[in-house]
Amino acid sequence: SSRDRARAAAAMDNADSYRKEVPPLYGGVDSTASTVSGSIKSSSASSTAIVGTSERCNFVAACGNFSIQYNYACASIATAIMLSHNGFTGDGLQPDFPQPNWAKTCLFSVVFIGSVAGMLTMGFLGDFLGIKQALVLTNLLTVLGAMSSALLSWGSSETVWTVITASRFVLGVGVGGNYPLSAAKASQGGGAEEAVAKAGVAFFWQGPGSLAPYLFGLVLLALPQTVPGLTSLQFRMLLGAGALPALVVLNASLSEPGGVSVQRPWNLLESIRNPAHWLALIGTAGTWFLFDVAFYGTMVFIPTILQSVFGAEQSLRDLAMRATMMSVLGIFGMALGLIILPKVGPRAMNTWGLALASVTFGAFASVYRRSPEQSVVLFSFLCALFFLLNMGPQIATYLLPVEVFPPEVRSTFHGLSAAAAKVGAVVGALLFPIISDRFGVPAVMLTQAAFCATGALLSHVAVPSAAAARSVPAKR
Repeated sequence: SSRDRARAAAAMDNADSYRKEVPPLYGGVDSTASTVSGSIKSSSASSTAIVGTSERCNFVAACGNFSIQYNYACASIATAIMLSHNGFTGDGLQPDFPQPNWAKTCLFSVVFIGSVAGMLTMGFLGDFLGIKQALVLTNLLTVLGAMSSALLSWGSSETVWTVITASRFVLGVGVGGNYPLSAAKASQGGGAEEAVAKAGVAFFWQGPGSLAPYLFGLVLLALPQTVPGLTSLQFRMLLGAGALPALVVLNASLSEPGGVSVQRPWNLLESIRNPAHWLALIGTAGTWFLFDVAFYGTMVFIPTILQSVFGAEQSLRDLAMRATMMSVLGIFGMALGLIILPKVGPRAMNTWGLALASVTFGAFASVYRRSPEQSVVLFSFLCALFFLLNMGPQIATYLLPVEVFPPEVRSTFHGLSAAAAKVGAVVGALLFPIISDRFGVPAVMLTQAAFCATGALLSHVAVPSAAAARSVPAKR
């Protein structure tokens, strides 16, 4: 009936009104599905952003490390080219760019002096202003130093060497700043073990960076002798190419989102003053100092050592080929070190690597003293040294500050540790020619053996374990 239909319609209206006024339990099926879908999309976008940021950090840190070693190593082969005549060296040949006496001592050490300044200032700025801003500044200096050494070094030989030396100081400030900043950049996000692993992968690119100048040098040495100003072209291209990886880092840093994030200076200084950090610094800085005396005291004078082993009458192509072989072995050593790293940790790698290197330095000195004509054996020992040093302490000394110091002061204390290391590099670069001229190559190698043995002992005694480092509060 009409009355029943009216009663049913009224009931339906009441039910609709009730549904509008009373929300469904837990938001209802549709609302719950919408919420879950929104959460999944938000989580997916967040995960994508995190992965993208992590990949950018790894890329920037890897390019920074490549830039470091390219710019350190390129001076050795560039100098050898400048001191050659049409690609050959030896008695009776007049160098195309005769080297002043002061340049023999200053050229290799000045870049490390600049590096110390860069590590100290840029390491602090990384914690104070932020990693991005400090990376922009330090890579601008790297580009300026590399380009000025290639493009502004004209005139007499004296002028050329003066401009290159001054440019290498500016370059050293920029390259030195990349040490703590690349380590801090790679280790952003995650716990201590993840930070060490990511920084280790980024550091691996120092191996290809040290190899690249010799490969590029081989290409340049293959140019026909009829090219006008060949020697000038070769060394300028080698030095100027050091700006390329720095430009990549610079571009990536400038395109990275985020503004200036300044840490309050009193908070930063309070964390820096923590006595536990300074005790740990004795271990991280001390072992890195001793290692760099041995490593760079040997590496920057590879051409000199190879000439001593194989004789002065060799082409630059032969010299570059042998140096390339050693760099390749160093890369394999780094790769093996990264495989071993998760199993033993940076501290054990550092201690045992330095101990084995000490024994190998001693063996080289012994063979050289008794049988200097055994060039193949001596070259084998030199290759073994490069393999051991790159497999162990080369990686470990870089990673120990990442493991030991908390993120809020990591860049500062990594910079302090690296600065101590480059003081060691200066000591090695200055000691090598003095000891070699007075006592010969065996005395140099015995000195390096003593430095490595002392470094192994200090690493075992003064570097805190990973567990002990994590138990130290960031502030007093």
